[in-house]
Amino acid sequence: MANNDIERSLLSNLTAYVKKFETQNSPEELLAIASSILTFQQKQGIIEIASTEAEELVQQVVNGFNAKAVADSIIDSTTDTLIQNVNHWKSTLESQVIQVLRAYVQKLPSVEIANLPDMVSSILPLVEGMQIPKLAFDSLVRQVESKFNAQAAIAQIIDPQVMAIADKLIDSLKFSDLEDLVKTSLLGDQQLFNHTVENITESLVNVQISKILGSNVLQVNIDADAQQLMVKQVTLKLNIMQSSSPAPSKSAEEISTQMDSEIERFKASRKLE
Repeated sequence: MANNDIERSLLSNLTAYVKKFETQNSPEELLAIASSILTFQQKQGIIEIASTEAEELVQQVVNGFNAKAVADSIIDSTTDTLIQNVNHWKSTLESQVIQVLRAYVQKLPSVEIANLPDMVSSILPLVEGMQIPKLAFDSLVRQVESKFNAQAAIAQIIDPQVMAIADKLIDSLKFSDLEDLVKTSLLGDQQLFNHTVENITESLVNVQISKILGSNVLQVNIDADAQQLMVKQVTLKLNIMQSSSPAPSKSAEEISTQMDSEIERFKASRKLE
């Protein structure tokens, strides 16, 4: 499907979604909905589009959205099925994240969740196989923040399967030093929003983690499953933090050279402690 066709289809689906679920028409909300619709279609294999093109496409669709056309729009059965599935997916994902957060609080009631977006981005790969774009992620965080209550979570009845997911989350958080070094190695000491992370893929992150582990800069005993989870977590975190006007991306050679420097700097800082 050509991008022009995708744009027209996405605009029609966005208009139908707004009408069906009577959502707000703020640019922020429209961007999140359009991004979620497109992500769901990618998840289902209906559409294939690069992430850079997807973000631009979503912005174009929202720019072309006409609130006055919503009331007169007609929703056909195919579109109705699609938007209901998108809404169900969004609601389910939100519920899953909140449930894992509740389970986490029950297991570690004395630990404060200081950074909710970071925690949500750590949970997402445990409940969703698809990488979530920044616009949809930000909307998810807002919804979770408005509904999650840490104190009330203590008394909630949690499914054992969710408790098991929380155990995996807790285990993954033990490797925060490794995660921080991977991100620093890939992006350097500059502020993250000054860099593009479009070139940061799961395969690249996996290579960098393996290289760090092989360097013995950190004494980390991480199994294959935990390492693969970290790959997904780091990839997601880098991608959702990307700038809307990114700087030119670094080559693989530049990234590798920078990572070697970061490892040496990290070793030196450890000797001073």
